[in-house]
Amino acid sequence: MTLEEYCKSLPKDELFTLAITLCEKALPIWTSYASLNKLTYTDTVVGMLHEVKSDLLDDTISYCQSNSFEKNQLNSLLNEFTDPIVALQDSDWELPSPVEKIFYAVYNLLCGIQKPITVFDESTLYVSANQAVNALDESGLMSFEQIRMIIYS
Repeated sequence: MTLEEYCKSLPKDELFTLAITLCEKALPIWTSYASLNKLTYTDTVVGMLHEVKSDLLDDTISYCQSNSFEKNQLNSLLNEFTDPIVALQDSDWELPSPVEKIFYAVYNLLCGIQKPITVFDESTLYVSANQAVNALDESGLMSFEQIRMIIYS
């Protein structure tokens, strides 16, 4: 069974928990990168320097784990992702592939709270889980077998 098929078979709360778990496991990829690199980029439209908070992903995962989903905090976190996501899409901010994937995975985890389906008709939480798996695999942080154990346990 593929990851997508497995995710489709899960109730939404179990899929949410799986996506959180996978993002947590991949978080050291971001943490390590953030500790050694500046999290800044300059957008090419107006030439403005932007800085991404190093704890953004950790804060987002903690928020998702809380299950409180306070709307102001949700909107605040989503706003913190807006400019960096655009910068990644516009190639104004370039990250190593596993770092970029965990960034997107946590963003999609957060988006999954209010927008369960992507514009490509995929589960946002499945996309998050898949990106976290790809980050774990590419980084070598976990073996494929270790990842499978997390997913199918």
